[in-house]
Amino acid sequence: MSLETCIVWLNEPFTPKKVEAFTRAVVGRGGRIELAATRGAFIISIDHTFIDELRAMPGVKLIGGVEIRPRKVPIIKKPLRAGES
Repeated sequence: MSLETCIVWLNEPFTPKKVEAFTRAVVGRGGRIELAATRGAFIISIDHTFIDELRAMPGVKLIGGVEIRPRKVPIIKKPLRAGES
């Protein structure tokens, strides 16, 4: 099982019933909802075998893969002068 991260938009009108059906479909297939934004946008992680199944749902407008990777943050070391802590 390889998880794939996707962005999903739901069709208008955006109703609680559509959101509930979509979230149950994702969680029921072992996926996770990483982010739920306004206007029907979601970022989900789900097994790649279920993506076509979610794409075929009547309330789904767009589904596409995204890559989220951590940024490397440089560590800046500054030597301390005498008397500084």
